[in-house]
Parts: sequence; structure tokens; C-alpha cells
Amino acid sequence: MLTDWFYSTEIWITLPLFVGGFVALSCLVVIGLRPVIRKLVDDPREWDHALAHVIGTFGVFFGILLALVAVSVYENFADTRVSTLEEAAQLTALYRGTTGLPQDAGAPMRETIQEYVHTVVDQDFPSQRRGILPEGSAVLVDDLERLLHDYEPADLQQQAEFIQLLATFDDFIESRRARIDATSLELPPPFWLVIWVGAAVNAVLIGFIHVKKVGLHLLIAGLLALFVGLVIFVTADMDHPYQGSISVGPGAFERVLQQTIDRLGSEP
Repeated sequence: MLTDWFYSTEIWITLPLFVGGFVALSCLVVIGLRPVIRKLVDDPREWDHALAHVIGTFGVFFGILLALVAVSVYENFADTRVSTLEEAAQLTALYRGTTGLPQDAGAPMRETIQEYVHTVVDQDFPSQRRGILPEGSAVLVDDLERLLHDYEPADLQQQAEFIQLLATFDDFIESRRARIDATSLELPPPFWLVIWVGAAVNAVLIGFIHVKKVGLHLLIAGLLALFVGLVIFVTADMDHPYQGSISVGPGAFERVLQQTIDRLGSEP
């Protein structure tokens, strides 16, 4: 599919092709409409005066639409990144919290957390980058929950630490759910339909302008198409938080491995 190619290809390829094609199509629309406008328009001043009102009104609505969609997509992207960071932070807290438990109870929990982080990095994120809901780490979550419920605190101090550990585990589950749910996050297709129709109407309206010099007309159309194409490209690239060049990666979990698990695991 075209979308699969778009999200799996490097940005230095997709960006010039997307924006360049967008600009080229807009210029072709101008070239195709110029002979028609010269035949239809008797009074260029009256025509451009009326067209200015149409373009101004359309520009306001189309600009608002692009802005709202871009902000919405960015908020979804930012929320997904926050969920990923929170899940990694809670895993760090869980791993550190188990160091205060007796060795026979804490060691299996730490091993399970370590295996979970490796699974998220090696399996979950590659699956999410392909738009597939991850399943490999779910078994390890169940194993960790079972280990927590099997543990029985021996005194009040251990009980207080265990209660905090359970609260952190609940927060971890919520963050994990948010991270996984974001795999299928995307704008509804009708929004993209409206955006593409708006971009086409914008190109046609620019082609309707009565400009004597074709080079100047193409420059106007090209500059506007360049900006609109860049906005649409960035919006489309961020629409799937785990895919594309602008995406959420497993860096937070890799840092958990490097800065917490590997360091604490190597201490005597």
C-alpha cells in the first residue's frame, strides 16, 4: 500500500517527493487554467476583485482546518510520547522498589521486569511501527502481577513498601494501555478527504487569478503549494505516532536498561 511505503521510507526521500509533487501539480493546474481564464475574463480587475473575496473566505476556513488538524495530530503524538515516558519511569520505580524486598521475592520480579523491557524494545515497538498491536509483553505483565500477589509482607515496613509497589504497578498498567492503544491512533478518513479537497480547491483558485506573466503566476502558486504541502506532510507523518520519520521510539525503555537495570544488576 502507498501508506506503508510512505511510513517505511526515509524522510529525505518522502519529503522531496511529496512536497515536490504537490508543488508540481499546483503549477500544472495553473498552466492548464490560464488559457481558460484568458478566454472567459472580459474585465480582469472586476474578476480579480471578486476572486479576492472568494480566496480570502476560503483561505480562512482552509487555514483553520489545517491548523486544527495539525494541532490535534501533534497533541496525539505528544500524549503518546508522554505515555511511553511514564511507562518507562514506572518500570524504573518498580525495579528499584523490588530491591527493598527479600531476595527470594524481589529477584524473580526484577528478572521479569528486565525481560519485559527487552521484549518491549525488541518486539513491541517493531510491531507498533508496522501498525500491529503488540502481544509479546502481555504474558510478562501477567507474570509480574502474579509474583506481586504471591508476595506476603513480613512486617509493617515491608507492607508499606508493598502497598507503594502495587500503586506503582497500577499506574504502569494504565500507561502501558495508553501506549498500546496509540498503535491504532489516526485521523478519521473524512478529515483527510476534506484536507485533500481543500488543497485541490486552493490550487484551482490560485489558477483562477489573472496574472499576465506566467512566471510570476507559477511563483505565487508554487510558494503557496510549498507551504501547504509541508503542513500536510508533517501532519501525515505524525498521524501514526509509532510510524514515519517523526515517531515515538523505544529510547525511554533503552535508557531504563542502561541507566537502571544494567547498573543496579551489576552491583554486588
